[in-house]
Amino acid sequence: MFIIVNLSCASMSGTVRIRDMSDFGARIEADTLPPLGERVKLRKGELSATGAIVRRVGNQAGVHFERPVNVVDWLPNKARSQLMVDIAFETIKPRFEGGPPTANIAANARAEASALPSSPATRDELEGIADMLDALADTMSEDPVIIASYLDKLQVLDIASQKLRKVGRDLAQQ
Repeated sequence: MFIIVNLSCASMSGTVRIRDMSDFGARIEADTLPPLGERVKLRKGELSATGAIVRRVGNQAGVHFERPVNVVDWLPNKARSQLMVDIAFETIKPRFEGGPPTANIAANARAEASALPSSPATRDELEGIADMLDALADTMSEDPVIIASYLDKLQVLDIASQKLRKVGRDLAQQ
């Protein structure tokens, strides 16, 4: 998962990335995180989840929620976006492992097309896609080789994200 959310607690507030989520908790990632045992609140739009930090390892922490959440509600574009990410990852994963793609590319293209919304985009959908682009750029910028080779491309991701957010704001004003 690559979902950007707001975290607030007694010791800090800021954005964090959700890397994994279940009904009862989440694995979050950020440069600065609250201490073990601290009560936190995660927010994304109108959604919120309250819990406590139960694990800390490096720049990641585990949050145990006080009440269960519906994970699909937290996904950008609900489950469609996660499906698109999963399909893309399964397609490119073998290339990084040294082999050709194992999946049928035509089948992946059909699955991607069916995962795409057929109705006009909403502000939330565009914001979700922008969040995914930001998360991708953040992850890629952690690798010095990628930065050295593709810095200009990372900037394009940032520009695309900003444009999507602007289009979303313009849609909301219409």
